[in-house]
Amino acid sequence: MARSIRLRRLLVWTAAAAAGVVIALAIASYLILHPASLRARAERELAQRVKLDVTIGNLEFVLFPRPRLSGDDVTLRIPERPDLPPFIQIGHFSADVGLLSALRKQVDTVHLDALRVAVPPGEARDDLPRPSADSGSSASEIIVKHLIAHEAEVQFVPSNPDKRPLTFVIHELLIDDLGFDRAWPFRARLTNPKPTGIVETEGRIGPWIAGDVTATPLQGTYALIDANLATINGIGGTLQSNGQYAGRLTAIDVTGTTTTPDFSLDLGGRPVPLETKFHARVDGTDGSTRLVRVDARLRSTSIVASGLIDNLEGPGNRAVGIDSEIVDGRIEDILALAIDSEEPMLEGDFTAVSSLELPPGDDPVRRRIDITGRFGLTQARFSDADVQKKLAELSHRSRGKSRDERPARVLTSLRGTFALRSGIVQLRNINFRVPGAAVALGGRYVLGSEALDFRGTLRMDATVSKAMGGFKSIFLKPFDFIFRKDGAGAVIPIRISGTRKHPKMGMEVRRVFGGND
Repeated sequence: MARSIRLRRLLVWTAAAAAGVVIALAIASYLILHPASLRARAERELAQRVKLDVTIGNLEFVLFPRPRLSGDDVTLRIPERPDLPPFIQIGHFSADVGLLSALRKQVDTVHLDALRVAVPPGEARDDLPRPSADSGSSASEIIVKHLIAHEAEVQFVPSNPDKRPLTFVIHELLIDDLGFDRAWPFRARLTNPKPTGIVETEGRIGPWIAGDVTATPLQGTYALIDANLATINGIGGTLQSNGQYAGRLTAIDVTGTTTTPDFSLDLGGRPVPLETKFHARVDGTDGSTRLVRVDARLRSTSIVASGLIDNLEGPGNRAVGIDSEIVDGRIEDILALAIDSEEPMLEGDFTAVSSLELPPGDDPVRRRIDITGRFGLTQARFSDADVQKKLAELSHRSRGKSRDERPARVLTSLRGTFALRSGIVQLRNINFRVPGAAVALGGRYVLGSEALDFRGTLRMDATVSKAMGGFKSIFLKPFDFIFRKDGAGAVIPIRISGTRKHPKMGMEVRRVFGGND
């Protein structure tokens, strides 16, 4: 009997102890898993980890039918910067928490909906920082094996509040092995805003730099597919690009290549193939891109360029400023962008140094573009048979050759300065030579109408009478002294008018005697 009593007491004590444990677990579960308690603890621990102000609109943990943690309206803000949008916003998240994973302090997969990241402005230095190993967060207690964002957007907030943020819409985002103390492998598919095209990228981001989110490093590779250059007013073509990038969120260095088989400008020309190799720096503080160096090839002409694509106030506004140099090019490749012709009007070796400014706007490129520079052209030949014939005759007569002799093929050399503004090419100090003559010109060429208006002088080795030849030379010989100047046989004021297809060249008689046209 005594033994039976002791057994009953042991069972009662065991049941009481078990009940106490159950009650204690229930109380603990209530305190931990109750939405208000759980939310406050999550906000506190996350804020301590990321050094940001954290608020969670709703957070709950359910056990059935399977353990799941979910929440809504998660916001992470830069401390003491209420003027900035939240750095991270999450509309909704959910994660299944298995028992085995919990014991290993791992979460298999977290799903995010309506993820918004607004990278705050920061100083974009030329020497991108390399965070030291001890500048990140301490070892992560919990690792997320897979994080999937079903809808996301990354926005770079400019330093100037009047400027439009640079925004990327992300269609697919997968991050693996997510922890605060490590770099996270990621894959993403997104839309590039300008020029509009799909970007596929993969790389690594992190470790998280607590207290300075803009210093978080990232690196990776990308492929820009079928970017429509027509989304940039005045430019046409379909661009493909591949490359790699590295840096931090507010200053990213990009190197890569581009191929555009049908590149065009709204200048009246035809599409031409363009390939480039480039090094650029994307400034996340204002959405601008600095072109450190671009090695381009337009058909067979090599161009070296650098400059800035500045993000201005207003939707889609970009101001382009580029300095370029052509050391060994072909003039027909350049003219193809501005003149629509089956056969180039001019062929020859071409060199140039120029500066280009293209402000934003809805007007055609020919009205907005502003180019100034100097050029040189050697071994040039006009494709138009009539123009080439006139140059051959000019060379022939300038040397005082007999009219019976057949003119030889003429190669022309030109040099001078130019400016393209409002669709008008202004040419100054244009000098070119043909055998026996030198021409100095200045004037303008209108891109739309192709109208010519140039004035200058023709300097010949021969005298006027000798250049004319034949019976008329007898009557002109007494007037040779009027045109003979500075050791030349004759210096004649000339004017070129008409159009590109039908040029007219003649002597300005009034200027011979000091008058004006």
